[in-house]
Amino acid sequence: MSSLNFSGLTSDEARAVQGAISRGENFHGYIPAASLAFIVRNYRELAALGALEAPWLDAYVHASHFNAHGVSVLKAVFDACDRNRLRSLKPLGDDAIGGRLTLFRGCAGPVHSWGMSWTSSLDKAIWYAAHHAEFYDLSNIAVYVATVATEDVYCRLDHYDDDFIAYAQSAWRIDVPSGEFRLDRPR
Repeated sequence: MSSLNFSGLTSDEARAVQGAISRGENFHGYIPAASLAFIVRNYRELAALGALEAPWLDAYVHASHFNAHGVSVLKAVFDACDRNRLRSLKPLGDDAIGGRLTLFRGCAGPVHSWGMSWTSSLDKAIWYAAHHAEFYDLSNIAVYVATVATEDVYCRLDHYDDDFIAYAQSAWRIDVPSGEFRLDRPR
């Protein structure tokens, strides 16, 4: 545990995180605002300690922006996780029966990233695109679709919405009429 980088944490926070790790507990609650950055700095060491999956899922689901890290870093952290442990914490559910999933992602802004969070609901993807456009004052709104093998899905988050965590190798833009991009969509 001495190889962990505790920069950015107070000494009390560092002690709390060390204690949680030594007890086999999820440390996210001790450093909720700093958890994402701490994990990104230390994910390889945390994986070796068997202390990565639960705090990573909490940090990921509560983060609002990943621009500082990029999708390659997010994927690297998910790849360092034990997929069986991820799926025991957040199972795929009945939608994953059959070997392949059709997933959607709503995007807005000058550059569209596939990201790691996808939804099985076209309505929800349209809402996300409209939400990002409204909240961040962005244009260039779009929805993408991908088909993903279930073995390539890391887990299914269900905290705020129902999100499948996957890295789609390819996706394509679907034609959604501009009037459909609105926040009052049925959810």
